[in-house]
Amino acid sequence: MAKIRYFLCLWAMLLGAPASWALDPKVDLSDYHHDIWTGKDGAPAEVSSMAQTRDGWLWIGSSNGLFRFDGVRFRRFEALSGEVAARRPITALKALRNGDLLIGYIFGGLSLLSNGHITDYPSHIGPDLMGPVLNVIMDEQGVVWAATTNGLLQLRDGAWRNVGPELGLPEGRVSNIMLDQYQQIWLAAGEQLVVLERGATHFRTVLRGYSTVNLTTSPDGRLWLDTHGKLITVPAQHPGPQLPRPDWMAQAEGQESGWFDRDGNYWTLACPGVCRTDGIGNQASSVYSPAVQPDSQLDQPWQVSNLTGNVVFEDRDGNVWIGTQAGVERFRNNRLTRVQMRGGERFFTFARDAAGQALVWAKPTNELWRLQPDGTAVLLERGPESNFGVLSNAPDGALLKAGADHIERRLGEQVETIAYPDGLRGPGGVEATRIIGDGRALWLSVSRRGSYRWLDGKWTPQAELGLPNGIAFAAPGGPGVMWFGYNDGLVLRYDNGRMQRYPPQAAGDVGPVTFIHGGPQVLIGGNEGIAVLDGAQFRRIQVQDGEVLSRVSGMVISANGDRWFNGSKGVVHVRAAQWQAALAHPQAPLEYTLYGVLDGYPGFAATANRSPSAIADAHGQLWFAGVSGIARLDATRTYPALHPPEVKIETLVSQGKRYLDFMQPVLLPAGATSLRIEYTALSYSMPEGLHFRYQLEGVDAGWQDTGTRRAVSYTNLGPGDYRFRVAAVNQFGQWSKEEAAISVRILPKFTQTPLFYGLCALAAAGLLYLLYRLWLRQATLRITTRVAERERIARALHDSFLQSVHGLTLSFQSALGGLPADSAARRKIERMLLMADKVMEEGRNEVQELRSGAMGDGDLEHGLRLVGEVLQESYRAVFTLRVLGRPRVLEEQAACESYSIGREALMNAFRHADAGSIEVTLHYAPAQFVLQVQDDGKGISPEVISKGSAGRWGVTGLFERATRIGGQLTLDNVETGGTLVRLVVPGRCAYAGQPRWRRWLPRRFKD
Repeated sequence: MAKIRYFLCLWAMLLGAPASWALDPKVDLSDYHHDIWTGKDGAPAEVSSMAQTRDGWLWIGSSNGLFRFDGVRFRRFEALSGEVAARRPITALKALRNGDLLIGYIFGGLSLLSNGHITDYPSHIGPDLMGPVLNVIMDEQGVVWAATTNGLLQLRDGAWRNVGPELGLPEGRVSNIMLDQYQQIWLAAGEQLVVLERGATHFRTVLRGYSTVNLTTSPDGRLWLDTHGKLITVPAQHPGPQLPRPDWMAQAEGQESGWFDRDGNYWTLACPGVCRTDGIGNQASSVYSPAVQPDSQLDQPWQVSNLTGNVVFEDRDGNVWIGTQAGVERFRNNRLTRVQMRGGERFFTFARDAAGQALVWAKPTNELWRLQPDGTAVLLERGPESNFGVLSNAPDGALLKAGADHIERRLGEQVETIAYPDGLRGPGGVEATRIIGDGRALWLSVSRRGSYRWLDGKWTPQAELGLPNGIAFAAPGGPGVMWFGYNDGLVLRYDNGRMQRYPPQAAGDVGPVTFIHGGPQVLIGGNEGIAVLDGAQFRRIQVQDGEVLSRVSGMVISANGDRWFNGSKGVVHVRAAQWQAALAHPQAPLEYTLYGVLDGYPGFAATANRSPSAIADAHGQLWFAGVSGIARLDATRTYPALHPPEVKIETLVSQGKRYLDFMQPVLLPAGATSLRIEYTALSYSMPEGLHFRYQLEGVDAGWQDTGTRRAVSYTNLGPGDYRFRVAAVNQFGQWSKEEAAISVRILPKFTQTPLFYGLCALAAAGLLYLLYRLWLRQATLRITTRVAERERIARALHDSFLQSVHGLTLSFQSALGGLPADSAARRKIERMLLMADKVMEEGRNEVQELRSGAMGDGDLEHGLRLVGEVLQESYRAVFTLRVLGRPRVLEEQAACESYSIGREALMNAFRHADAGSIEVTLHYAPAQFVLQVQDDGKGISPEVISKGSAGRWGVTGLFERATRIGGQLTLDNVETGGTLVRLVVPGRCAYAGQPRWRRWLPRRFKD
């Protein structure tokens, strides 16, 4: 039995180890980040109880029911479908170790919230109405105990029993029931504090004579009794070692009067307001009065939402919450603390004294302060108000102070006075704006007078040094070496009289220069970001949020290589490994941690006085100048990591219906096309800094970065299965350990089902078939008509024209027999008979198919040559024919139409052109076939070219034939005289062997 108890104790100690620190006790309550939510922010009023369940939710009980809070939005608890959440006033909340939540009501009754489902327990004890529930627990056997005005009740088999008398309690009201880490039950009964030890059958009295307000435990596990006026240590009632307070006990419930945070500080309510007494939980057991002399207090109406606090609670990350009559308040640590000065300061310059402590000279108050390691400031000097005067340190550590009358250089006990250049003194003295030592010389900047160098006891103005006017920022780079930045982005290196210019480049342009660090790794800051010198040019550091590193005016490098930038959004911490990774991979964004206004930063970095706005002292404290004051960051303190944000999907809304239960896929009705999903993440230290990303699988191709937005809508969704995923990251780069995901199924309408699509396909097929039948009928009718017409023409050609031509040839052949064999007339008639035979052959082909027969390349050349030679003998023009390229076989119709076009063109040229020469050219190019007929005659009128001859169809027929074979015909006059007929047919249409389907494609697809 002893061994079992030992292991139980060890297990409880492991569970009870604190996860993070509480609020810094060195900070006054007024210096914490203090948020107040009231009714205008959606917060409930008359807050009575608070608890944090294992899933991370912060629950708030009020007179208006149960609320939960994610750090940004308050939501009234909504019961799942088929369940009812009572809106009764709540008096008690208890978060159980298994993640459930017990809810007690002022009008009696109890509810259990488990995995979103709520179960209501009876509000009667037998026939009697149950009184208000003051507190409630569930023991290790799962039995529910309730402290009520009726006495101590126990829930068994769904019914309440008053078990006080049988356990040795007096009749009447009991309160403040508590289960400790040893599984002992404590109870305040009247003015007695009693305990029911594990396995015991009766309560035993431990203390008498105290009216208990609440029972609480300190971090070391000791039990304390609070009477509101006094805080009393309860004698231990357990064997074995003292076990610390486990986390499940700390987050189980808030306390009515006071609370020990995890550092042992005691927070007290209604003292009035909020009070904190430091370290009581770490002191010896005794009786204390924490409200008498608190170490820190907020007791003014403008400091809190209400001076009457009802409950105090600490969440798992150490934030302290107060529930009041008016709303909810939260206290959390600021990583940065404001330095308290007299007020009225606008400009600051930093330096370090001989002991390494930070000094700041404030303007226009003209006060010199020493900044203490604890964050306080000690006034050292004060002079007449002035906007001018600066501090800095030389490379050897000497303090440089440029005042109204002279410059002081202090190194240890040595003080050197340096006079200003002649002619600079004004009514209020010299208006110095910058003093820098480079290890060899001093550099001074004076308002409206430019810059000067002091070397070997002599001042030299910048004009004599060859430096351009308008220096915006300057920094030392070594003995005799200075870096200067300008508002146009120019950076200039001055090396003992030699200058090197670095004009702005696209890859490193940061805009007007606001900062330069001239160390071994030269860095510049500007309006658009920061850049590092890489060889002969500056390269800009990539960052996901470009504003974070814009307008940097100061930087501190820690001994471990970490960098701290003072920029437009606050202090940016870049760890050494993160910095080296950014330099090694220029395209990857720099990883960083931002401490901004939500962490206590005073506005944004000061840039107006063009001096470094950040400094580190010898004690590891970092100081940053903002537009509203100075902030301190303790670089020696390591803050424990917060709990990663826990992402929750709260609601899905579609067609006006809200869905809350996501344990099963959400079924949306047929016809749903849009939905809205609201999600959040539980991280209570700085929920405003959370960033989200989401993806709806089936719609989004990848993760969608949504920034701080906590809702997304989708439209035009079709039926099917979808899965929504969401994750979150806090300002420290901690991603949620697990994504939140829900499955959604949109049911299809009948018109969206495969059956409907099949029916539509059948209907479309039937319609197409009917259209096809109609087209076929019309096409058959047209073909029948065309065949009849063709047969009529064929009969006419055969019976009249061909017979007539045949008769003429017989007559010529008869006449030919009477001519001498060697006569010119005989030869001429023979050629005419050959041509007549060709005409008859074509006529027979037309009769057979009403189209020309197949004609190869040789036939086309031979046919046109024969036509030309015959016509040449009848007219005075000289005929020639030439062939270019390798002759190729023409497609049947192309050859026929080309021959017809060439013949018609030749006949027109011989008959009408009055030409001296006529030339035919056949060009067989790979991409096209060209037929060209050109004469040197009198030309053709433009009217005939555009409209053709009245009553004649020759020219029109030429164009129609060209179109039929996919060619292009041009007919035009030649500048030197004559007419040119040119037929161009694409090779895919002209030459045989081309795929037939290509010939019928539109020209844009063919080309």
